[in-house]
Amino acid sequence: MLAVAALSVIGVGAMGSATYALEDSATGEKTSMVDKLVSKFNLDKTEVETFFKEERAAHDVKRSEKMTEKLAEAVKDSTITQEQSDYITKAMTEIDVLRSESTPGEQDDTTRDAMKEKRDALRDWAKENDVELNVLGGKGHRGGNQN
Repeated sequence: MLAVAALSVIGVGAMGSATYALEDSATGEKTSMVDKLVSKFNLDKTEVETFFKEERAAHDVKRSEKMTEKLAEAVKDSTITQEQSDYITKAMTEIDVLRSESTPGEQDDTTRDAMKEKRDALRDWAKENDVELNVLGGKGHRGGNQN
């Protein structure tokens, strides 16, 4: 169970690219949501980028706080050990660092691959240690896939 929640939290990074990059169905050309908004509403690109970064940061803080609470609750309920909680927290922090170093929709293949590798490693570790990651709560992320 714990796997789904942590992975839903992890999945937000993968989702970012689908959320902030739009693909023209006719040409296949990708345009960032920021560029679309700037163009359509004649906005200042720096202000729009700042807005998205601030919103993302606020979301990340809430997500992290929720994960910390859920992990503490799982430890308290003896669903997982403190050592397992620490491992999950460390893995999630490593993924968050990769996410924070890039802009959604503009992540390069190396960053996406590194994030996927860390998600897969956490998933494998959870399976090997009989840890159900969905104990953290959550119902998966909205769209995209976690691979």
